[in-house]
Amino acid sequence: MNLRGFADEIFAWGRAQRTDELALTWENHSKGAATVAERIALRAGMDADLAYAMGLLHDIGRYKGEKTGMNHIIYGYELMMEKGKPEIARICLTHSFNPKEKVKILHLGDPEKEEFVKEFVQKTEYDDYDRLIQLADFMAGSHGITTIERRFCSVLSRHELPEPQQVLRKLYELKDYFDKKCGMNDIYDLFHEELNGAAFRGIPGDFREYCKKEEA
Repeated sequence: MNLRGFADEIFAWGRAQRTDELALTWENHSKGAATVAERIALRAGMDADLAYAMGLLHDIGRYKGEKTGMNHIIYGYELMMEKGKPEIARICLTHSFNPKEKVKILHLGDPEKEEFVKEFVQKTEYDDYDRLIQLADFMAGSHGITTIERRFCSVLSRHELPEPQQVLRKLYELKDYFDKKCGMNDIYDLFHEELNGAAFRGIPGDFREYCKKEEA
């Protein structure tokens, strides 16, 4: 089985494990990240199938349910290592930590696992696939592909981010890096159709769902 087929099969299995109300949010986000990663990879001369698989499976640890929180990164890592995919296991950990300093405040409720993740991230020299999935993660919302600005506002509205200005600055640096790597003025042009669709109109989808939950 090729890598794309593997990713599709594992994600379908993971999706089948969940029946909670946030399962579709996770599915849409993961598929959006896969599309973003694949399209940029094609333009940048990277392995598009690998990028697609990494984008689709970066949050695969969420197969355990909506209450996994940040533990999804270690669940995903463990699952991918079991499946013999260390390159994807790595992404399950690194995608959440740009800048790396974010790992210092990681809380998993398990000191041993926390120390493992912190040491792993600090020792890992990020490559273009780590960077690509970090960017793709912030260009995929619960309702489809969006801009990093809108996704950032959505995340900030729901979670406490340490030094949010630094996080946003790093996201802009990532986008600028891939603008140049793709030989483009703006990689958003690769997603013109999606960004002019429903996912780009009104308030961000993630925030809309958050408001509904708060009102309930």
